[in-house]
Amino acid sequence: MRSLPILLPAAVIRARACPLASIRQIRTWRLRFVEHATGTGDRPRGWSDVVDAVAVPAVGRPGSTAWSTELAGEGFRALWDAPRHVSGPVRLRGDLVVDPLDGLPTTGRIHRLRLLTETVRDERVALAARDLSAVPKAVDDAATGVLVDVELDAT
Repeated sequence: MRSLPILLPAAVIRARACPLASIRQIRTWRLRFVEHATGTGDRPRGWSDVVDAVAVPAVGRPGSTAWSTELAGEGFRALWDAPRHVSGPVRLRGDLVVDPLDGLPTTGRIHRLRLLTETVRDERVALAARDLSAVPKAVDDAATGVLVDVELDAT
């Protein structure tokens, strides 16, 4: 089983822009890759920030300074606003994030859901994770989002 961690941002949940989903359901998510600097804080176990894919330049958006790039990895596709022209195999650090408007579709079976909340301990920001059985209809202000672990071979 190939598992893919996807971040469903709290803002998307609050806007009710995502489908209701629970464990074992097959869902299609529209994904965008968001790069981040290394050392962005503690991450829950099993949530890797390394993404291996093949980059293919896409049609640029008018007025954008970023290079719109499609990423194709093992069982997933995502859109990435690359800082420069990129083509071919890449290893990136960042997150696959649900973007219901501009993301590229990826389908899989949900095998785990975790509510992520930011905590501060000794002046360090960390993410705490709590298992869920379904994506909540609403989240509070402390929530970062829901980490959705998707089985890609299940479809």
